[in-house]
Amino acid sequence: MSRILTICALVCLAVFFAVPVHATDYYVATTGDDADPGSSSEPWATLQYAVETISAGDTILVKPGTYAGCRIELSGTAVNPKTIKAETAGTVLLNSLSAEARHSGVLEVENYSASVEYWTIEGFECDGNSGSYRPIDVRNAEGQENSHITIRDCVAYDGVSTGIFNAFTNYALIEDCTSYDNGEHGFYVNNSADNGVLRGNTSYGNVANGIHMNGDKSMGGDGIMSYWLVEDNVCYSNPSTGINCDGVTDSIYRNNLIYEFGNKGFSFYGIDGAETSRDNLVLNNTVLSDSGGAIGYYCVFIHRNRRQKGDPTGIRLYNNILYNYRTATNRGSICVHDSAFADFDSDYNAVMEYFGINDNKDVLTFAEWQNLGYDTNSIQETDAELFDDAANHDYHLDDSSGAVDGGTTLNDVSDDIDGVSRPQGNAYDMGCYED
Repeated sequence: MSRILTICALVCLAVFFAVPVHATDYYVATTGDDADPGSSSEPWATLQYAVETISAGDTILVKPGTYAGCRIELSGTAVNPKTIKAETAGTVLLNSLSAEARHSGVLEVENYSASVEYWTIEGFECDGNSGSYRPIDVRNAEGQENSHITIRDCVAYDGVSTGIFNAFTNYALIEDCTSYDNGEHGFYVNNSADNGVLRGNTSYGNVANGIHMNGDKSMGGDGIMSYWLVEDNVCYSNPSTGINCDGVTDSIYRNNLIYEFGNKGFSFYGIDGAETSRDNLVLNNTVLSDSGGAIGYYCVFIHRNRRQKGDPTGIRLYNNILYNYRTATNRGSICVHDSAFADFDSDYNAVMEYFGINDNKDVLTFAEWQNLGYDTNSIQETDAELFDDAANHDYHLDDSSGAVDGGTTLNDVSDDIDGVSRPQGNAYDMGCYED
């Protein structure tokens, strides 16, 4: 009997701790005092005190004003996550460091001995102070990757390196954020992180890539980033690559808009990652090279690194618009290493000349590319024929374009970058917009 009672007690205890606690809202204001109770009428003064004080399930609401950032080291739980957010999005500026900062990060999330889990960070403007600081820096140690950190509706700019940095953090959700004018990338997700989502973000004017994804075996872990969803992002005026993927596998890239890139639109390869990027779906994206005179190499570049890290197989390109303004024969829509052809497909895209093979050692015309069996249902049109107003970066489709109803039905794509359901006509449109 005592054994049964003990089991029942343990079950009841488990149920008790799985039930959401009564959450409390706490407040921070420029007029507050950390000795106060943190209520709306008697708020705290600093974000650092707030994140060290609240319990699982609680929310910190930061009133309008300018503050030092904070370092988060204590976790919430799956049932009772913790939240820190601007009471009104866009009215809270973080532009200096907390005394606890360890990586010159305005807003840091890290614990050296354990994973920091189940936090939502929302609505902040994070200023890198003219290259002095890292605006948002989220990281965990190898083996402590199950973080479930959400960064939503934040703005990061003028950082010394990446605007929003995310390392060793599985199940990350970064959505509706803007990152610009940073000294490296707009967004950098890396170090074996898996099962993440990058959705609805905007990245522009950064020194390198709009979005950089890097398995980076040298930092520990398996060196592979798997099962990411990258959708509805806008990357423009980044002089390197729009969305750069080193050691990324089994992921979906859909409804992204990339334009005015200096080098490549999408790049799939393996240098730092333990494997070459493979088994990725590239669906309903709109990619346009720089029309203003920069390099504009290829809209999609699939590369096998000389370190022999496996073949870039399993990549699928459907329903994309891959427009390259460069007319030279060493520029074009798609460049594929021949080792990818063991398992590669591309069709129902709007493309231009040219198509590269083996890192562009061989260059094919559209007709020669089709003779290989690829893009047999794809089209070629000028930007004026494709778009409403390409000169002003309006890439909605012109009603008479062959890209309207020119795509194929895709189970992995149900709507467009604006949330419009697909299809609106007789078939899917090509590109990120469904008109």
